[in-house]
Amino acid sequence: MSNSLETNEKDQLKSWLLLIFLAVIWGLSFILVKKIVHTFIAVELGAGRIFIAGIALAPWAIKNIKKLDSKKIPTLIVSGLTGYLIPAFIFGIVGSKLNSSLAGTLNATTPLFVLVIGGLFFHKRITKSQVFGLLIAFTGSLLLILSGGTHSLDFNNPYALLVIVATIMYGLNANIVGVSLSGIKPIVISSFSLIFVGTISFFILLFSTDFFHKILLEENRTLLIYFLLLGVINSGIAAVVYNYVLQISSPVFASSVTYLIPIVATIAGLFDGETIVIWHYLGMGIILLGIYLLNKK
Repeated sequence: MSNSLETNEKDQLKSWLLLIFLAVIWGLSFILVKKIVHTFIAVELGAGRIFIAGIALAPWAIKNIKKLDSKKIPTLIVSGLTGYLIPAFIFGIVGSKLNSSLAGTLNATTPLFVLVIGGLFFHKRITKSQVFGLLIAFTGSLLLILSGGTHSLDFNNPYALLVIVATIMYGLNANIVGVSLSGIKPIVISSFSLIFVGTISFFILLFSTDFFHKILLEENRTLLIYFLLLGVINSGIAAVVYNYVLQISSPVFASSVTYLIPIVATIAGLFDGETIVIWHYLGMGIILLGIYLLNKK
């Protein structure tokens, strides 16, 4: 009994540390995207990072190819499409169409869709703690986002609907990995999913864009480095870590990383000369309380 309790506590601590790690690398990825988006169109941005992530994880896919259950291939493809490729395209498209407050608020609906989809289609039990945690964390996230420079939430923007589509995709993928693929190692899930969608991305880039020409131009060498960081770390390594957190905690807890991303953005703003006020601290505290309740057994 004590060993089981000790293991559970270790998993909780590990989950929190990895969730913070994901929030940091995903939160800082917006800086890289801003530097790339002026030269590369949305399709190139979305497909490019997924293609690079697929290449980065290919060695693990090759290593484990004989262990792969062929019956799981369709599920892995769906995971790749809903967890990586389609959202990558969507966020590439809406990147310059939505203000940061609206995008951040809509992105924070991801845990809600994880909870609803899990309850409706994956027989997951929805607890009062999860519902309260979602409401509290979302309130904190909203407070933190609206304490920034832009206070406008223009929900009439048609691109807002696309972000909702992306968060629904994330909600579906989190349950697929946490439930349907729970018996497969995270590195295997990530590598095969990203190889499948990375192959699709390669053909999209090759036949419908100038990506490979532009990325090899001497004046774009710095942008190539940014793409490598986005692909290898923010899409590849992060996918493995996220899938691991999904398996040792819960889909709802893992998806709550979307609440931590505004905290990272706020702290990063300090180094860019921005000021943190009392509302920022209050929002951060409320978010952490909400995530704690989400993970409460």
